[in-house]
Amino acid sequence: MKHSIVSAILVISCTLACAQRASVSQLGWDLSYSSVLDVNAVGPNEWIRKWLGPDYQSPAKTWISAWNHEPIESSILLEYPAHAGERIIMWFARTKTSAYYHERAEGNPLYKDNKPPQEASKSLDVQAYDQFYSAVSSWKQQKPLSLEETPNGAIPGYNGVMSLYNGADSRQILLTNQDFGICETKTCETWKRGRLLEALRLIPGLASPSKPK
Repeated sequence: MKHSIVSAILVISCTLACAQRASVSQLGWDLSYSSVLDVNAVGPNEWIRKWLGPDYQSPAKTWISAWNHEPIESSILLEYPAHAGERIIMWFARTKTSAYYHERAEGNPLYKDNKPPQEASKSLDVQAYDQFYSAVSSWKQQKPLSLEETPNGAIPGYNGVMSLYNGADSRQILLTNQDFGICETKTCETWKRGRLLEALRLIPGLASPSKPK
C-alpha cells in the first residue's frame, strides 16, 4: 500500500512538472504588434494600423496562456489578412517531442461584418514543423512595394506579422505582398508563390492563401 501511494505521488508530480503554463512574456512577443509597427515607422493612416485597430491584442494570447503541454522550444505565429481582409491567425509550437497547430479565422475588422470566428487545432508532424521553422526562421523583413509597384487591388505597404521564438531568441517582422505572392504585372494575371506560401506547403494538409493580397 505504501509503495502504491508513493507511486501515485510520483505520477502526479511528473504530470505537474512535465506540463508547462506558457506565457506571452516567455515567448517575448508584443501581441498588440505596436512595437514592430513603431520600429518600422508605420503611420496611423497605413492599412495595417487600421486593420489591427488601436487597442488590439491577438487572440493567440489565449492559446498561449492556456498551454499545458511540454515546455515550448520554438514557435511561430502568423497574422495576416485573407483575400477579403478576414483576419487569419496561425500559431505553431514545438516541444521536445511534439508539434502543435492552432488556427483562427475572423471577419474583416474594417467592415465590422461580425462573422463568428472559426477555430481549429491539431497535432503536426514534427519533421514537417522542423522543415517549416528552418525555412522561415532566418528570414529578414522585406521592404514593401511602393504604391506605384503595388498590384491593382492589393493591400499597400505591410499586411501581416510573423513572430518567431526559439528559446534563446525572439523577434517579430512585418510581412508584405511579396511574402505571399509575386505578381509579374500590375494586373497580376500571372504570379508565383512568395516565400511564405512556399514555406507553408512544407506542412501537409495545411490550408494557405492562394493568391497575393
